[in-house]
Amino acid sequence: MIRAARDEDAGALAGLFNALNGMDGATPPVPMTPAILRRDLICPEPRARLFVAEHAGAAAGFVTGAPVYDAARGGMAMMLLDLYVAPAARRRGLGRALVARLAAAALAEGAACLWWGVEAGDEAASLFYRAIGARSEGPYSGEILEGAALAALVAGEGR
Repeated sequence: MIRAARDEDAGALAGLFNALNGMDGATPPVPMTPAILRRDLICPEPRARLFVAEHAGAAAGFVTGAPVYDAARGGMAMMLLDLYVAPAARRRGLGRALVARLAAAALAEGAACLWWGVEAGDEAASLFYRAIGARSEGPYSGEILEGAALAALVAGEGR
């Protein structure tokens, strides 16, 4: 079952977010907590869409997405931000169902496409995305500006 996240999901979802964010062995800058989920995603005006996959009566996965403007398509798109299914619940169609639910939300909100990035070398994810009909847009590099570098740019201290 795929549904919108509810307040009572916050604890389980925090654990799932932390499992996703720790998959590469790194510690995320800010661990996800139920309070953060309630502040940003399970609230009257969420910063992104959050859908939950239930399996055996418990939250077993989630997808997040946010509307963005796509200048190449001259309209709205939905950016898939995070997709995760707990290892014990994989190979049951939950990932596909989560992406389908986000796609339905995207179309309902007038988006022309879903767009997301994939970590270089993540062959399992790439195979999954091909299986649901996605295609690669080609090689891209993810870039991030945060912390002191972000503040320095804002302050005009760049190179």
